[in-house]
Parts: sequence; C-alpha cells; structure tokens
Amino acid sequence: MDILFISEILVVIALVILMLAALRASAYKSTSMGLLGSSVIVNAFAVALLIVGGLYNLEFYRDISLALIFFGFVGTVAFSIVLGGEDK
Repeated sequence: MDILFISEILVVIALVILMLAALRASAYKSTSMGLLGSSVIVNAFAVALLIVGGLYNLEFYRDISLALIFFGFVGTVAFSIVLGGEDK
C-alpha cells in the first residue's frame, strides 16, 4: 500500500472525528456555538469530499466542495450579522 493512500484515509478519519466533536459543540444552548459547530462541519465535510473525490476519481467534487466552502462562509457571516442587531 502507498503511504499517501494511508495518510489520506487517516485524514478522512480525523475529519469524521472533528465533525462529531463539532456536532457535540453545536448542541450547546448558545446560538454562537451552534453557528460555530455548523461552520466547522461544513468545512470539514468539504475537505473530506476533496480527499475522497481525489481517491475515487469523482467528477464534480471540486465544484461541490468549493460551493460548500463559499456558501458556508457567506451563510455564517450573514447569520451572524442578523443576530448581531443594530450598530449604535
């Protein structure tokens, strides 16, 4: 087995553990922790999609992961602006 293949599998496993930890963190009562947890889950999923797409030669994995990263960031910023209220 190639060392690159083994390291990519280990990174995907680490990203799944990160997603589970972020899911647990987003279950707290504050809205900011939910926002942070969902943002981490989206970014970890996008990176895992890049790695798995490269391993199995999927067709549109770069486009989907780029859209996930971009719209996840835009959604996080928009939601935090809505929750932030007015500037005084």
